[in-house]
Amino acid sequence: KRPGEHGTFPPGPHPWHLLGNLHQLGELPHQSLAALANKYGPLMFIRLGSIPAIVVSSPAMAKEFLKTHDLFFANRPSVSAGKYLAYEGKGMGYAPYGDYWRQMKRLCTLELLTPKRTESFISLREEEVATMIRSIWNESEQGTRCVSRMSAGRTFSDQELSGGRKFKEILGEMMALAGAFVVVDFIPLLKYIDLQGLRRRMKSLHQIYDEFTEKVIDYH
Repeated sequence: KRPGEHGTFPPGPHPWHLLGNLHQLGELPHQSLAALANKYGPLMFIRLGSIPAIVVSSPAMAKEFLKTHDLFFANRPSVSAGKYLAYEGKGMGYAPYGDYWRQMKRLCTLELLTPKRTESFISLREEEVATMIRSIWNESEQGTRCVSRMSAGRTFSDQELSGGRKFKEILGEMMALAGAFVVVDFIPLLKYIDLQGLRRRMKSLHQIYDEFTEKVIDYH
């Protein structure tokens, strides 16, 4: 809906000023949203800070959003993780829907996901599966090995980066931050204040990771 337009929103809990309905999410947001959906229905309106959101809780409604009207809802929000960890939202997982995203999707499909390319990785997958079976507990902390070999031709889990930190440690923290709750994403008025210190950590990690990727490029 464009700014200035008015319409009827689905039912939902009353939001607080600035916080919206964030206070109702708790430590397990998926369970809190499910409980609210039981009260307000399969299509529910909430506010995450000042950001309006629709919660879909039934297969029929999900099909309407993800299949029937998917182009209207295919875009991605601009969030701190995309800005500071993925080159200003240029990563495929954070890029807004449009020509650039379609180009990235086409590139991945042609270069990484073709039957021939997938077939070429069979030996790598077999080796890594065998390693995982031999040591399930150890491999649970090294899920990046197969991806590293497929994308860069070698493993980096024990590779030391800037400051003596290891690759798997940096990547693990980046993954944790990518899924972290960042207040400013939902209350833009606070964008000049890094209340949680998360943006500072994202920038620091991105700098280390960027230096590492430059070395990988030079290696090849």
